[in-house]
Amino acid sequence: MKNLFKILFLNLLFTTSLLAQDEEFGLASYYSDLFHGKPTASGELYDKTKFTAAHKTYAFGTMLKVTRLDNNKSVQVRITDRGPFISGRVVEVSRAAAESLGLIQDGSTRVKVEVVKTDQPTEAVAEVPKIVEEKPRPTEVTASTPKTEPVSKPTEKKADKPATSDKSVAVNKKPAAKEETKPAAPAANTETKAAPSKAVLVKGSDFQPYDLFEIELKRPEKKGFGVQVAVLSSQEALFKKIGDLQEDWFTSILVSVQKNPKGELMYKVILGSFATEDEASTYKANLKKNKKIKGFVVDLATMGTKE
Repeated sequence: MKNLFKILFLNLLFTTSLLAQDEEFGLASYYSDLFHGKPTASGELYDKTKFTAAHKTYAFGTMLKVTRLDNNKSVQVRITDRGPFISGRVVEVSRAAAESLGLIQDGSTRVKVEVVKTDQPTEAVAEVPKIVEEKPRPTEVTASTPKTEPVSKPTEKKADKPATSDKSVAVNKKPAAKEETKPAAPAANTETKAAPSKAVLVKGSDFQPYDLFEIELKRPEKKGFGVQVAVLSSQEALFKKIGDLQEDWFTSILVSVQKNPKGELMYKVILGSFATEDEASTYKANLKKNKKIKGFVVDLATMGTKE
């Protein structure tokens, strides 16, 4: 009995040590709305309304509990993507999860990450084709049985058996050819999903003016409010500023290209957007307090016009 209690005690210590390893501390940020509808590393499309997240190592489907260290707010998220790949940042949550944590106004905050449970969605998916393949098999057997019963009565019709068997073989060949063409479609999809992961986020510390950049231009709705943090006169300065902001964990970055009264181009860098002017004002105050970045609230409906 003493040995049994020792074993149970050692097992308890072992499990508690494993649970301690599942805790992780660092910065949390959230996805930009520009990623809504785009494929993640797991192949699932990012939905800003769902409680999902990106992590560097945890398996897809793992449920994590993310807790803010300053106010103890917490939320549970499911891992569907890889990242974030910025030093100090341990998890990147969806917008819905960020709203639950009160992260929208702060941009990033220190959190504790804990494993809740691990799902294995790939095993459930793997069982589906097995069931589908087994369904046509009994139908072929039942179709062949009525042919063999009448043949057993007259002796002269025994020669018809190979003829019926030839027909059944021909029928079996047709679905086999169709099954060979099915894997071609997913093979093309896997290639397209792997391509976006090769791009590396440009940070201010490794920015080079002469380089190859991956840029996706989108024209957002001109509504709501943002916080303007810079006005630049060249594209090189603009790229460098974006790199600096990305290195400081900012993801939702807008650029308004305008002309000044002299006809010269200028680039306004804006963080946002926010539905109301009050939200933008609160964000501006947090920028000054937490990041030492000064800015002012702008109406996005007026952006993109000549000055």
